[in-house]
Amino acid sequence: MKKILFLMLILLIGIFLLYDYEYGFSDDEIRLGMSAPFSGNKSDLGNEMYMGANAYFQYTNNSGGVYGRFIKLLTRDNRYEPELAIKNANDFIKKDKIFAFFGSVGTPTSKVILPIALKHNIPFLGAFSGAEFLRTHHNPLVLNSRVSYKEEAEKLIQYFVNNKKCTRIAVFYQNDSFGRSGLKGVRAALNKRNLKIIAEGSYKRNTLSVGNALYEISLSRPEVIILIGTTMPVAQFIKRARLNKKINKNVKFATLSFVNPKLLLKTLKFNSKNIIFSQIVPSPWASKKRQVVKYRELMRKYYPNKDFSFISLEGYFAAKMVVQLFKDVGKNFTKSDFIRAMKNLSLKIENSARDKNISSECVCLNRIHLMKYTNNMFEPIEETK
Repeated sequence: MKKILFLMLILLIGIFLLYDYEYGFSDDEIRLGMSAPFSGNKSDLGNEMYMGANAYFQYTNNSGGVYGRFIKLLTRDNRYEPELAIKNANDFIKKDKIFAFFGSVGTPTSKVILPIALKHNIPFLGAFSGAEFLRTHHNPLVLNSRVSYKEEAEKLIQYFVNNKKCTRIAVFYQNDSFGRSGLKGVRAALNKRNLKIIAEGSYKRNTLSVGNALYEISLSRPEVIILIGTTMPVAQFIKRARLNKKINKNVKFATLSFVNPKLLLKTLKFNSKNIIFSQIVPSPWASKKRQVVKYRELMRKYYPNKDFSFISLEGYFAAKMVVQLFKDVGKNFTKSDFIRAMKNLSLKIENSARDKNISSECVCLNRIHLMKYTNNMFEPIEETK
């Protein structure tokens, strides 16, 4: 009899744990977990992504929440290191009982969190990464709020090759899953045009060791260098490339959206000559889109001492996307209802990307904006058709 009671107790505990993993919300709260670099030299990415997202979540909570439930965004620092990201993910699940992962910053860290999310049937929402592994096979537990690095690379190559008639393209990249994802995108875009990368140079994640990469690229006489890295190594590379006598003084530099443009320019003393920025949101400072105007209003309210940024605007849109999901599923929803709503919203975002005139709550998502910095502001570059 005692053995039967013991087995029943174990079964009840297991059911209780599964219930927690399955639902992760109460009558008055929904918990989301954000693993990101909140310290170290990538902390700008985590902090700005958080501020933009939290501004919208606070606005939602102060307006009564979603059907009376408040959204609580929990954070854990991973310093852009996969090992810490794994620990954070497990702690979010076992200690914090989150409903979903949200806004995970970085490709190498997202890559190790995703299998944990899949194992526990936890949605993986709005990661700050354009890696292809988040976009293959339309995983029902993954919902992206941005375009892929492959699409950004295609847009940049289209601009430089089709519009500017450049053919000598080199790539500087971070030697990990993030850098290789962007490198693969550039290679595919050039292959479509019967061109090849003329030189590649890489650096190790979380270092500023760009010397070997610069040497390799300097030998090839590039017209354009695509920079697939984080802000400080990219800034270091541009600084040194501009001083390198083997590199043409008119060489063009192009960054992917993982770079923080304002921090990059500050590091370069705002010398923006020949730098093109690929971004997946419009200008946080100048755009007149209704949603961006609202973003500025909420940032002034909740973070009055912080400047606007492309990264916090992306966090804002990702949070808006998540709130829309919870509105779509209604008050009495299940995990299955939520996953179905993820798929429907994903299709809605894709459709809005194809048809720029479509009305959508996420109309600013899935766009690529090529920009330059002139007259102390970011401006869209003029593209010929």
